[in-house]
Amino acid sequence: MIGFNSKAGWMEFPYLTVSSGLTKTYALAYKLTDNTGEKWTSRCIRFKNKDSKAFYGGARLLYAAFPPLLAAMELEGKDCAFVCALSSSETVADPDRQIPFITSELAAIVGAHSSIAAVSKQAHNKLHNLYKADQRDAELEKAQYACGVLPAQNVFVFDDFVTRGGTLSRVARAIKTSNPEAMVYGVALAKTERVNYCPHPDNGHVPQQWDKIWTDGENEVA
Repeated sequence: MIGFNSKAGWMEFPYLTVSSGLTKTYALAYKLTDNTGEKWTSRCIRFKNKDSKAFYGGARLLYAAFPPLLAAMELEGKDCAFVCALSSSETVADPDRQIPFITSELAAIVGAHSSIAAVSKQAHNKLHNLYKADQRDAELEKAQYACGVLPAQNVFVFDDFVTRGGTLSRVARAIKTSNPEAMVYGVALAKTERVNYCPHPDNGHVPQQWDKIWTDGENEVA
């Protein structure tokens, strides 16, 4: 089981199964693959399935929860660049897709540099159809992530979910190839986990007020 520290309500993972290039990784909650009825897991599944209410809920929570995390890290937005992982079919970020959109909005909220266009890759097959780690790793190698020079050395890579860290790590390595002094942090809506693999991974750590923020976000959708 990979342990985490609590920081501003977030789960702070000092390392993941695959952590090359990553300084630390942050997630709001667990997404439990073998307990899909759990509240936060259900919300994350709906977010992944492009449910409009879940998108608003997740976005509003990230907008509210990330600024306190940045403050707890003793960083200022102006000293940070925000990028995002890409979907399997993307070669560059679609600014209207959920995660790139949220990334750019968050950059505006905290005064960071939105650099979502700096990351590129090759298209590849969807990872969720692959169940073995070596298959997923082989598919990710096809992506060949690349990154341009960024305007800040504190770089945050946003994604919807992190499991082993394979995607975030490859983005981080691409960032550090062109920005060797960069400190790269992963940020995800949730950390995917299995109850049968990780004993007692529950979402009891999630601050109570986050539940209301998500619910209020969903209620914005008519």
